[in-house]
Amino acid sequence: MRHRLALFLLSLFPAVAVEIDVHRFTAHYPSVSPEKLGYLITADLLSKWLPNFLKFLLVPLILILLLSRFGSDFERGNVILLLSKPLTRRRYFLGRVLEGLKLALISALGVALSGALAMLAHGLEVRDYIIGSLALSLSLVGVVGIALLLLPLATSRDSGIFLGLGAFVVLLILGKFDYSFIPTVYIERAVSIGESVFVSHEAVGGLLALSVGLSLAGMELFRRRELRSPESLSVPGFSFTPRGLYGVFLGLSIQSRRFMAFVALTALMAFLNKATLDKYHSLYGPTGVLNALISTLGGVFLPFVVIPLGVVSIGSAIENGTVRVLLSKPLRRGDFFLGTLLSDVFAVFIGTAFYAVVLVAYALRLGAPLSKTLELGLVFGSLLFLSLVQYLALGYLLSAFMRGRKALFVSLVLAFLLSFAVPIAVIAASNSAGESLVDALAKNSLPVPSPNLHYTVLGMAVSPRRDLPPKSFSEILSYPGNLAMLVIPTVVYLTIAWLKFRKADLR
Repeated sequence: MRHRLALFLLSLFPAVAVEIDVHRFTAHYPSVSPEKLGYLITADLLSKWLPNFLKFLLVPLILILLLSRFGSDFERGNVILLLSKPLTRRRYFLGRVLEGLKLALISALGVALSGALAMLAHGLEVRDYIIGSLALSLSLVGVVGIALLLLPLATSRDSGIFLGLGAFVVLLILGKFDYSFIPTVYIERAVSIGESVFVSHEAVGGLLALSVGLSLAGMELFRRRELRSPESLSVPGFSFTPRGLYGVFLGLSIQSRRFMAFVALTALMAFLNKATLDKYHSLYGPTGVLNALISTLGGVFLPFVVIPLGVVSIGSAIENGTVRVLLSKPLRRGDFFLGTLLSDVFAVFIGTAFYAVVLVAYALRLGAPLSKTLELGLVFGSLLFLSLVQYLALGYLLSAFMRGRKALFVSLVLAFLLSFAVPIAVIAASNSAGESLVDALAKNSLPVPSPNLHYTVLGMAVSPRRDLPPKSFSEILSYPGNLAMLVIPTVVYLTIAWLKFRKADLR
């Protein structure tokens, strides 16, 4: 119930987008008529704000909430207990279907009503917005179908989390194809805007057919699945050093499924940016490839994987009893915390390296100069690593104060805000300043703990225009405050998380 309420409140975001657009359009077009203003805001909401909001926040949230909840129930034995009563597997599965559809319906109503009420408050026409927002929100029904197909594979909360993240990444990759029944493609193709809003009935039909088909397939897989109680906790035979750091690092890093899943997802995300490199290569040649490499190494999607990684690292270890077992050995809390942190930093390092290597290799394949490409990969890959470690530390901070799906929910909201909403708002405010955009952005971003924003500042300092060769890396040092902001919040987050963990009740 709490998650449905939180999802509904989160769906009120379009009202904020309306206020931003009203301020922006009236500032640029002071004499615009209410009819024209309504058209501009509707078109901007349906073509920019809502697609990004649905694709990068509601889609991963619904996938992870459904899969992690089932995985948690399965891990605790609740699924087997319920099915031992006069309850068939089909009826149990239909209950999960109903839960997913409720999440989709609550999100759709929140998106439609919040945006419409905000527009009505400014005296704007809302008919086209309501039609378009409801049509776009149907994509969530397709997402529910995907979650139901994967449901039988979620055997624990953590496996449900990473199944959801994996499905999210795959959907982003499939978004590059031309199949309108795929939810991420549907979001881009379902609505067209001319004099009014037009909805593609073919896209709607294909999406609904996909959802029904995947749900039926998931039901059949669940019906045939052998439901056994999850295995009891087993801890590898660690060979602890006097301070226990070697055992923790080895056991919680290389042998961790979470580690392998994170590295795989990070490498997959690199393929999302190949189209950007191709685009700028076709427009500007090798120069465009170099500038596009700087942009793509920002890794704007990676926080959606990294923050949950930090959330589940400490939280899951406490919930499933791993911490209590490990601390019964000659191991202190500080050793466990530091060992877990090192294991996750190691995972972030390997994932960042894979991500950068894939993009650098593809840039070289497109004809970018070898020495400059390798330099860009090393410098901006390092900045990306610092950014992701800060997101990891933020995940640790969240897990120190909250547990379970609540922490996961908040982590994904923060990933969306810090990667998309906050940078867009700060860039828009800086664009209206009298000084140059890079200088105004560097100054305005200093109090904002958004790694993506500070990476953008440093990237723009070296790459101000796509059709010009990148400038010297010394330009990065001209904005030392932004460089420091990639490090200072990390230290603050980890310090607070450690102080909280040191006194936490681990029972």
